[in-house]
Amino acid sequence: MTEQGNKQSPEQLQAEVEVARADLVASLGQLREQTTPTALVDRAKSKVSAFFLDEYGGVRPERVAIAAGAVVAVVVMGRWRRRRRSR
Repeated sequence: MTEQGNKQSPEQLQAEVEVARADLVASLGQLREQTTPTALVDRAKSKVSAFFLDEYGGVRPERVAIAAGAVVAVVVMGRWRRRRRSR
């Protein structure tokens, strides 16, 4: 940007606008690539893998047990609610 008091020529202003426009187009292109369905699925898979696997690719049994416990709890609560409603 320019300091106050310094005036830019129309050509200089046009050049700045073109640079800003090119930066914006590049940023939007990167954002579009990062938000494709495939990219989102790949990122989610990576996060899940990182949660359940250690840095050497081995399974973290304590985290698998926590997830399994959560699934069992949800299933038990669902069945309990259904039985309670049917009475």
